[in-house]
Formats: sequence, C-alpha cells, structure tokens
Amino acid sequence: MDAMKEKKRWPFTLVIIAAVIIASAAIIYNYRDAPGRLPVSVVSDGANGVIAAWQKDGGIYAQRVGSSGQVKWPGGGILICQCPPGSGFDLQSDGLGGTIITWNDRSDISDDHDDPTYFDPVPFHSQRISAGGELLWSNTMVSAGRKWQVVPDGAGGAIFAWDDYKTYYKGLHDDYLRLQRIAPNGTRLWGDEGRLIVASSPFRPVTPEEEDSGVKGTSTRSRPTYEGIHYIVTDGAGGVIVLWEEDTEGEDNKVYAQRLDGEGNYVWPEKVATAATDLVSAESDGKGGVKIGTPQVTSTPAGTVRVYAHISGDGEVLPTSSWQPGITRTVDDGLGGSFHIRVEECTTYPPRTLHYTHYIQRFDGAGQAMWPEKLLFSEDMNVQAAEYIADGTGGVIIVWQQQKSSLPHEILALRLDADGSVRWGEEGTPVFNLPDIEYQAITATFSDGSGGAIVVAILGRGALSGDMIYAQHLDIDGSRIWGDGVRIER
Repeated sequence: MDAMKEKKRWPFTLVIIAAVIIASAAIIYNYRDAPGRLPVSVVSDGANGVIAAWQKDGGIYAQRVGSSGQVKWPGGGILICQCPPGSGFDLQSDGLGGTIITWNDRSDISDDHDDPTYFDPVPFHSQRISAGGELLWSNTMVSAGRKWQVVPDGAGGAIFAWDDYKTYYKGLHDDYLRLQRIAPNGTRLWGDEGRLIVASSPFRPVTPEEEDSGVKGTSTRSRPTYEGIHYIVTDGAGGVIVLWEEDTEGEDNKVYAQRLDGEGNYVWPEKVATAATDLVSAESDGKGGVKIGTPQVTSTPAGTVRVYAHISGDGEVLPTSSWQPGITRTVDDGLGGSFHIRVEECTTYPPRTLHYTHYIQRFDGAGQAMWPEKLLFSEDMNVQAAEYIADGTGGVIIVWQQQKSSLPHEILALRLDADGSVRWGEEGTPVFNLPDIEYQAITATFSDGSGGAIVVAILGRGALSGDMIYAQHLDIDGSRIWGDGVRIER
C-alpha cells in the first residue's frame, strides 16, 4: 500500500523536490550533511558567542567560543559520546548560555539487513551542557524510535517528539507519536513513556476482495492513519504545538494539530484539522500559534503562489495567507517589519552558466515599502548560497559563498542599513583571511544585535572537503573582530 501511495505521489513530489532544490541553492544550503566535510551543528550561546558540536574519530565533541573569541572549554572540545560515524545529532540552545545536544546511536543495532534486529527502533540520547562546559544529565537515554525532534522549553529543559514505532515485519511498523519533556535537571516530566498523541491503525492481512481490487502485498492498514510524519514548535510559554500528518489515501493527506502546556495537558479541547494537504514545515508565529508550510499551490491573477495554513494560539484556523508571487523568503527586521527576498534563476550564454539573481526590499509592519527593491549581486558574481539575518538595528546582513568554477571558493558578507544603503562594499568583504584555504562552506550565521554578525564555517586546505571549524565576528563596519578567525575543533 505504501508503494502504491508513493507511486501515486511521485510526479507531484518531483515538482516539490525541484522547487526545494532551487530555493535551497538560492537561499540556504544545509551544509551539515554535505559530502566531503565534517558533520557540524551550531547554536548561539546568547552572549555573542557560539557553541558547536562535531563528529570526528568515532565521537561527538562540543566546544564554546565566547564573545572575546576565546575557546571556553578545555581539551580541544568536550567528548559527548562515542558513537559510529554517521550518527545524526543536533544542538538546541538551553536559553541559559548552554546547549542541549541530541543524537542517535546504532552501536547495538545490527548492520545485517537479514537480521530482524536491523529494523529495531534506534535509541536516541540527549545531554545538556552548561555554559561552563559541565555535563548536567546523568541519564542521557530519551527513548528509541525515529524522526526525533527537539525544541527548548525556555527554562533550561526541552520537549522531544518522536515516532515510537514497533516493527511489524522488517521495514513495516506500527507508528506511535510520543512527546516527552525533560526538566533542566534531566528529570522526565511527562511519565516514563511520555505522552502518546496518536497511533497508526494496525496492519492486517489483505482480504480477497482487496486483492481483486488491486491492493498489492499481504498486509495493509485502514485509512486514515499516522505514518510518522510530524513537527513540533514551541508555544513560547513552556509548552509545545505538535502537528502530524495522516494518510487519507486521497490526493492529499490531512494535517492535525494539538497544543500541550508545560505539564503535558492538552490546551485545545479537540485536535485541530487544517485543509487537506501535506506537511512540509512548521514554525512558531511568535504568539503561541503555528504557521504550517505546505506544497499546496494556487493560481491568482498575479501568478502561482504557495500557500500555508495558520493556527492561532487558541486553536483557531485563521484565514489562509499566501506568499507574494516571486517572494522566496521573508526575514523579520526585528522592529516590526520585514525584508522580502526575491530570487530569479538566470542562464547566461556563452558559456551556459546558471546563476541566481537576488533582490531585496524592506517593508514596515503595515506592509508598506520602506525603500525600493534592490539588486544585491551583479551577474558576474556567481553566488552559490546566501543567508540573510537581521542586524538588530533595522538593517540586514547577507553572508554568501562566492563560487568560482564548480567549487565554493570564498565566504563574503555585506550589510544593508535601515535605509537600504550598502555597507561593507558592493562586492562584500571576506569573512575569513587565512592562507592556503581552498574550501569554505557556511555552517551558521548569527546577528550580534549591534549591526554585526558571527559566522561559523567549515574550512579546508583541499578543494573538495573541509575538516576545520572556524568562527569569525564582523562588527557593524565589517571589520574582523576575531583576527583571522577562531578555530573551534582541535
């Protein structure tokens, strides 16, 4: 049945994949899992420093760089755990200058596909690290499952969501969406097994009537059913909004939402259903509600636009909004307004070269343009990726990779002030100034709140890969505060 569903969706899915690839190349590329480079996750420490975690030599390590550009934790980084290469991991700020790191570990899971235990749920762990580098949680095991997600609770703890699946036969499994909150001291607050939100309908044998109607295989499920697709976002008050998708066996699935308070109690009397669609993203609206990204499109006189669903903190489904045609991304300016970034794909001849043209415009809180749309990069600037962050003073900082031939070559940055005037030079200023460096890839960017930015990147002396993590702080004038950069891992 799953195979039939995937076959049915493939043409539409292909369109969405293509759109996502274009948007990612134009705005933000997820470098963490890129081939040929060190796996890294980075968060701000909330005090103009950063905390980074990386995997190397069979272990996951973490290090903090303070606002002065000095590494804070001894030994070249703190060893968090020993685990096989390729283990997924993620950092979240604990809101108190430290971080919460979560990782999965297949150390005790068979690598033999013919071994039934190969399909067992994979354990995942979490550890809180204080601002001083102390490991605070003695029991790091959270649960076992897949698709775990983590959001901070704003008080030093975190809320976790995962698919607590049970194997039915090899790759087939029954799915159970669970949530757990862990306190700042590591105590589980929502019971030993967490809160069960939804369970899939169980598998059952295919009936002769279903076989005659074209159902393939020997087992199937009744629809609708949960199949492991979910998101969580913070509600900003110690609780969480959880969203999940249920397969309806129709053209679109159904997305449901429920809000839990800090005690794990349901806030909304009933789960909230959105329009039939697929769930591709979710983000807090900053007011206790959630905005849900979907692949759904609609046609307007101005062109085709993507739409999204919006649920308020009270559980009300608000009127559907839509992105403006051509707007690839919006970034809050921190003062009630926003920047709209529009990206156009361009091809020049000869030779045939594909590049992206970036335009930006600032709007106030009422949606009125504050300055005309501006072209950011000239055609001869081959921008591979660009990240946009508010600078804390009403302006925006753009950090990008300048591509030469087929490889990322240099990380550059420029700033537009509140009036839209270009600072740091029309072609940007180099973020790093290190000899013998050929490979540069952006990992994370953060505003310092005073017109500057902190940039973390993977650097390498070879052209195809990077094995060093560096951080740099640019001030409001674009000057490099941390010299040639601070190397984080050792």
